[in-house]
Amino acid sequence: MKDIENLGKILGLLISILYLVFFQGNLTYQWVCFLLILVTIGIPHGAIDHLLERPRLDPKFLTFFILKYLLIIGSYLILWVFVPLFSLIAFILMSAYHFGQSHFIHSPIEKHKTFTYLAIGGFYLSVILWGDFEATSSIVGSVISLENFEIFGKYLIGSLFVLTGILIWINKKNTFWIWVTEMLVIGGVLFSLPLLLGFILYFGFWHALPSMAFEFKTLKIRLGISGFKPFIKMLLPFSTISILGIFLILWFVQGKMGQEQLILLFFVLVSLISAPHIWFMNRFIERSQN
Repeated sequence: MKDIENLGKILGLLISILYLVFFQGNLTYQWVCFLLILVTIGIPHGAIDHLLERPRLDPKFLTFFILKYLLIIGSYLILWVFVPLFSLIAFILMSAYHFGQSHFIHSPIEKHKTFTYLAIGGFYLSVILWGDFEATSSIVGSVISLENFEIFGKYLIGSLFVLTGILIWINKKNTFWIWVTEMLVIGGVLFSLPLLLGFILYFGFWHALPSMAFEFKTLKIRLGISGFKPFIKMLLPFSTISILGIFLILWFVQGKMGQEQLILLFFVLVSLISAPHIWFMNRFIERSQN
């Protein structure tokens, strides 16, 4: 699976280079890449949380699990309705932690784990968000005005880079330069890309694919599955429900919203299914690494 992860990262870099060299400003290229990565890797990587909790299911547990999942989604939806700014900040922090955690999914760290996850995840998110600040500002404009925040981007990115470097030095002295080089190279590439393309490439190939590989490795041991076909079958039911649900909602409201509002709604919907996933995935990773 490590080979697949590396191939995924190479593919991500190749897609980036093709965009920067041949397809700059091409919206079709961006949306095709976004949708393909989203439906093949992005959403499916969170579709087997129930199996991570209990690989061998029984109907009673599955019902209880789904109700708990829906309760978390419903609670977060209420927060989005009444306190959208708090919900947006919470989503960014949760995502930073979750993305940062996946960087160390195969290489656990012992010291200052929470700060390290937040720092490296925050670094990559800040690079993506400030790399195309105009698009970021347009999308979240209905929640918060970012008019005076653009200047802070370079300070935030620089500070998070230094903080992450210190934390990695504390935990990974032997591979410190590998981590820092990756941050410089990938960070520079992501900063050069439009918001949606940069986000989906990082989300797909530096977060979702490593997470999926870790899930496959664990379930292969626990359930004795062989090959990818049984694993893909496990991913299909809740992947299909999530993808259809998101796109039906977006299709239903498309005539009533502008493009920026639709993109914001998409990220709100993603945040709703991400909230329980982040919680269950964190429990799974912590148990697996201890």
